[in-house]
Formats: sequence, C-alpha cells, structure tokens
Amino acid sequence: MMKRIAVTAVALLSVTSGAFANTILSETASPIAKITQGHGNPGDAASSVSDPDVSFRVLDNGRVERTNSRYGSVSIIDPQADYLKKQRSN
Repeated sequence: MMKRIAVTAVALLSVTSGAFANTILSETASPIAKITQGHGNPGDAASSVSDPDVSFRVLDNGRVERTNSRYGSVSIIDPQADYLKKQRSN
C-alpha cells in the first residue's frame, strides 16, 4: 500500500511541476523574458527595445500574444508547452 502511495505521489508531482513558472529568473530579467518564460500575469505587456514594432502581452489563459505591427502579424506562444518540449528533448 505504501508503495502505491509513493508511486502516485511521484506521478502527481511530475505532472504538476509544469504548471508553475518555468524557470528561475533574476530580478534584473527583462520584461519580455519574464513574459515569455511564464512569469507574467494576465494583462502584462512589454515592447521590444531593439524592435519597437514587436510587443508581447499575456492573455487571460496564460498564453502570450506576440504582435508585430510592421508586418501585421500576430502569433500565440504557450510558455508552458515550450518549456515541456525543451524538457523532453533533454
């Protein structure tokens, strides 16, 4: 019985670990780094310093909207899925 509980606990911990912010960031990390690595809150937004036409915004579902006003393009990034994909390839 204890073995089943231990296995279940390990399984649950491995599944829930991706639900939190993906990496540890320093306080000096750029706003874009915080947003794209899962540390942003819904409504947070930032513009690129090197290309002001590119902006990032955290949506209510936790995904990140990347907008390039010069080219009129919008893409949606899922920081959690990107993190999990990188972890699987390691």
